[in-house]
Amino acid sequence: MKRLFALAIALCLVGCASGPRFRDQPIVWRVHDDRPIPRPEKSEYLKVSYFADIFALRRLTRTLELRDLETAHDINALGEVPDSSWFTNRIGVRDLTPQQAARGPVREGPPVAPFTITRGKGGSGGNPGFFISDATDRTFLVKFDTRDNPEMQTAASVIVNRVLWTGGYHVPEDTLFTFSADQLRLAPDALTEDRLGTDIPLTWGLVREVLATSPRTVGGAYRASASLFLEGTPVGGFTPEGVRADDPNDRIPHEHRRSLRGLRVFAAWLGHTDMKMDNTLDMYVEHDGGGHLIHYLLDFGEALGSHQAEKRRLEDGFEHLWDWEDNTRAALALGLWKRTWEDQRQTPWPAIGAFGAEHFDPRQWKEAYPYWPFAEMDPLDAFWAAKLVMRFSPPMLEAIVAEGQLSNPDAARYLVDALIERRDRIGRAYLEALSPLDGFRIRDGELCMVDLAMHHGLAAKGIVERSDRSGEVWQSVTLSARGRGCLTVAQERGYRVARLRVRRGAELRPAVDVHFRAGPEARVLGVVRAH
Repeated sequence: MKRLFALAIALCLVGCASGPRFRDQPIVWRVHDDRPIPRPEKSEYLKVSYFADIFALRRLTRTLELRDLETAHDINALGEVPDSSWFTNRIGVRDLTPQQAARGPVREGPPVAPFTITRGKGGSGGNPGFFISDATDRTFLVKFDTRDNPEMQTAASVIVNRVLWTGGYHVPEDTLFTFSADQLRLAPDALTEDRLGTDIPLTWGLVREVLATSPRTVGGAYRASASLFLEGTPVGGFTPEGVRADDPNDRIPHEHRRSLRGLRVFAAWLGHTDMKMDNTLDMYVEHDGGGHLIHYLLDFGEALGSHQAEKRRLEDGFEHLWDWEDNTRAALALGLWKRTWEDQRQTPWPAIGAFGAEHFDPRQWKEAYPYWPFAEMDPLDAFWAAKLVMRFSPPMLEAIVAEGQLSNPDAARYLVDALIERRDRIGRAYLEALSPLDGFRIRDGELCMVDLAMHHGLAAKGIVERSDRSGEVWQSVTLSARGRGCLTVAQERGYRVARLRVRRGAELRPAVDVHFRAGPEARVLGVVRAH
C-alpha cells in the first residue's frame, strides 16, 4: 500500500500541471546543517561485518524489503543539491578556470623537507605508506605507487581529487612530491601495525622494506602522494545507509542524498570502484558555541583503473567483487558467455593500464563493493550528476590531468581523451533520458531555457513545444545552434505552469513542467521532470 501511495504521488507530480506545487519564495541554495552539536563518538569501520553486509546479509534483507520509490531528499525546488556540510556548489553554479580546477582544494602545497616519519600506515588499506610531519609542522599521509604500475596510483589520487572538488564534494588537500631517502627522519616513538593489527615499533628496517617496494624516478628519487590532515577531529566514516545517531544535523538517510546517489555517475566516469565506508571521513570542526561535522570523500589512488591493476581484476568496473547476478549467469552458461570486460586491452603505458572509453557504458558500470546510495540512484539523480560532468571542458581536464605529473605526454593525452569520451557517453546516457532542458529563467516576458544536449554538442537540433495537459501543442520555438530558446509567457500576475518537451524530428523527449510566478516580478519557482 505504501509503495502504491508513493507511486500515485509521483504520477501526480508529473501529470498534474494545475494548481500551486511550490511556495512563492526564493530557491534554497544553502542548508544550515552546521548547528553546534557535541562531538560525536568515533564510528568504527569493521571490515569483516561491513563486507558480510554488502555481499550477503544486508543484500538479502534489501532484496526482501518492499522498498519505497523515494526521490532524493537533499534537493531544492529546481532539483539541485544546495550547499551543506556534504556538498558545495562550484562548477554547477559558476564557471571555473582550468587553473582553479587544477588547484582544487590545495592552499598550502606539498610537504617541505626534511620529513619525520611518525607512524606507519596501518588500517584496512593495502597500499604502503607513512604518516609524516614536515618542516612546517604539517601532518600528511604519504603513499606510493606499485612497481608494476609506476605513477598510476599517485597520479590518480590527485586527478580524481581535483575532479571531485570541482564537482562540489569535500575532499582533502592531495599533492604529489618527490624526496630522497636522506631527507627522512624517524620519530623515536614511531609505531606501525603488524599483519594482525597490533602496534609494534617502526624501525628503519621496516621503512626500507616499504621504500624497496616503491618505484623510483629516473633521477633516483621516490615519488609519493601526500594528503594533508584535515582540520578538526576525525570521528570515522559515514555509513552508506541511515543517519549518524549522535549528529542531530544528520537528518536525511544517506541513501536518499542526491549528492551520494549521483556520486555513482562521477565514480563511473573516473573508474572510482573502491567506494566504501572507510574511504569517507566525518571531521568535527569546532567553532564558537560548539562544533559540527563536515563529510569528506578521500583516498582516490585506486581510481582510473588503479584498483583494476592492483587487484589484477579486468572485471573491475563491470562486476562487483562477488557479483551474484553475473556469476550465476556465467554458471548457467557453462562458461560460454563472453563478458564485456574480456575484450579490454592494456594500453602501452603502465601508468594507465586498461583504463579507457571503448567498453564504457555508464548505465552498466559497477563499483567493486556494493554501495547502497549507488543502488538507489534514479534518473533524476543521474541527470543532476551528468549536468555537472558535462561542464568539465577539455582545457579543464587537460589542466587537471597535468596535476598527475605523468612523465609520458602521450599517456597524459590518452587519459584526457578517454575522460572526454567517457564524459560524452554519460551525457548521452542521462541527459537525453529525461528532458534535456535546463537553466530556466524569466526575462522581459519570456521563459528562456537551454537544451543541454545541444549545448554540449550531443544533439544537432531541437524544437521546444509547449503543450496543455492533453498534449495539444499551442506554442513552439526552434532552438539555436547552442540549444537556447525562449517562449512568450503570460504577463498577468499569478501562479503558472509551462509544460515543455523537446522534439528531435519524430522523437519526443519526456516533458518537464516549469512552475513560475507571472507578473511584474516574475521568476521560476520550481521544476518537475517526467522520468
